[in-house]
Amino acid sequence: MVAQITALVPTFNRGALLAEAIEAILLQKRAVSQIIVWDDGSTDNTSDIIAPYLRNEGARIDYRRAENAGKSAALNQAMDLAQGDYIWICDDDDIALPDATQKLAAILDKKPEVGLAAGAHNRFSTAPESGAKELSDAGYWPNLTSGSPLRHVLEDIFFFQNATLVRRACYDKVGPFSVDLARSIDYDMTVRLMTRYPAEVIEDTVFLQRKHDGERGPAWQRHAAKSSDDVWRNADKVVFERLRDRIPLSLYEAMFDCDTPELCTRAALLQRGAVYARRRDWGQALEDFEAAVLIRPELALSPEECRIAIRAVAGKHGAQELFETPTRKRILDISKRAAAGKSLARALSRGAVWRLREAIKGKNPTEVLAITALLAALPPWSIPTATGRTLTERDRLPLEAYAW
Repeated sequence: MVAQITALVPTFNRGALLAEAIEAILLQKRAVSQIIVWDDGSTDNTSDIIAPYLRNEGARIDYRRAENAGKSAALNQAMDLAQGDYIWICDDDDIALPDATQKLAAILDKKPEVGLAAGAHNRFSTAPESGAKELSDAGYWPNLTSGSPLRHVLEDIFFFQNATLVRRACYDKVGPFSVDLARSIDYDMTVRLMTRYPAEVIEDTVFLQRKHDGERGPAWQRHAAKSSDDVWRNADKVVFERLRDRIPLSLYEAMFDCDTPELCTRAALLQRGAVYARRRDWGQALEDFEAAVLIRPELALSPEECRIAIRAVAGKHGAQELFETPTRKRILDISKRAAAGKSLARALSRGAVWRLREAIKGKNPTEVLAITALLAALPPWSIPTATGRTLTERDRLPLEAYAW
């Protein structure tokens, strides 16, 4: 039996764009057997737009309308109606490429251990006069040649729900979308899925993400498109505050292969600290960094551990809090804790050098001065020498790591 696919399309006041999104789903090379359009209380012409599709594709399309309750509630209610083996969540303003389901479903078909298959996207905008699509790249996309998909996703989200196909059983396991989150519900769910099931990410482009002006977010908490970066950064921080105690340290430990368990724990603490530093939550990050250097304070960080610390400063949301006085004082204190603390401070210093270059390029004199003050106080960066210890990052976690 060929696995069936259900597409969930939550929509709110996007009647002008919805038709193009639905057309793209209908044109998939691997057919979508069920399309559930959940209208979250639209006040525009959404019902008129969907009417012809119900006449022509009524066997495949299920249109439901409810009072506005937000995207999470819409998805949870639509999920209850889903009959497919694989679930594909499609935003109402984006456009799937014709081979999206074909490429993603092939992964799930062949690899029963994989719970989530994901691909890349391009952005587009519509020229106001000609109506032509003007393409641009995806923005942030990590180097996937090393490191597990889970580690990359914990550090920063880089693919979207439109580009994912997930086994229905995985959604059943991790539970519903969080209705108490106003934003970043997709990131929250992606992390919850990927901490329970292996994922495979391909770099093939499977959908086009529409970039347009206008308001974003649920009806009760709208924000302008131009403020999206700040809004989503703060929302992601909230998500990870909630997830900190839910994701066991053992999952971070499983990202590494090393000769002694205690050094795997040290690397895990450094990695979790890097995740929170990239959320600009340096309070949580420094707690992990301080705990890490206490495990084997006499042993300097290995090259792999230094790379983790450098990544802590390289998040797409910036690292302004790193250069503020309270954070700087705690890092200076860490740098005095034997070889491990000194080498950690040096690695953070190396990351700060990159931030300094970006601040100079961006002509931000305040940040330049703050970073310069930090660099002047920290030990200078030097390339770590071989320590005789083995610590490497895994590209795939052992299956048993997900059974927590």
